[in-house]
Amino acid sequence: MFLGSIAGIERVIQNDVRPPYLSLITGPPGSMKTGFCMTVLSNHLTRTGEFGLYCTVEESVDSLLRSCESFGLNLPHNLQITDFTELRRENENMDYLKFTRRMIEHFKQQHGHRFTCFVLDSLGAIYSLTTVDEQMRKKMFGFFDFLRAQNLNVFIITERNVGTHAELGGNEGFLADAIISLGLDRRNGTIVRTLQLEKMRHVRHSMEKQAIEVGPQGPVILGPLFD
Repeated sequence: MFLGSIAGIERVIQNDVRPPYLSLITGPPGSMKTGFCMTVLSNHLTRTGEFGLYCTVEESVDSLLRSCESFGLNLPHNLQITDFTELRRENENMDYLKFTRRMIEHFKQQHGHRFTCFVLDSLGAIYSLTTVDEQMRKKMFGFFDFLRAQNLNVFIITERNVGTHAELGGNEGFLADAIISLGLDRRNGTIVRTLQLEKMRHVRHSMEKQAIEVGPQGPVILGPLFD
């Protein structure tokens, strides 16, 4: 999934993940969470011919496509992008997790084992539209179990400010197989984008903070960022 899908990733991991595998992609605004997910997803689907689903809760499809264009990404035809923004306007009390389950089940019926990749952008947007209580935490636990049962490579994007935990309203950090932290470091008057693996089950990996930049075809991992 990761190897061969993002330039320089071999600097960070020695072996790859296999589904079911659930990764949290965390970081502050501007740290390229969407660009990272789209790059990995697009390159993987182009290479394998599998099917992937990208669900955006707060950003329109047009905005997402413009972002991908700025990264130099050519999105494959076997990637479906679904926009929840209109549904959100029409139904303020919508159960997003239930709706997402049904959508995943629909595409599983349609594409079968070809459907291997799913992105939710973002968990924070769902929490901002929902009362985060014990019932919601139980629903999220069940939702994570559901995603694993579908045998998918899953990316869940979460907003996170510097120095805070990956968990937004529950135990997502404990439930996830991987936590990939994207960040912004201020150095010598410039801002450097970074990537750091805080957790990655079943994979031999570096935990050093890596410098990344936007290359002609998306994010590129340059190597360790030293103080």
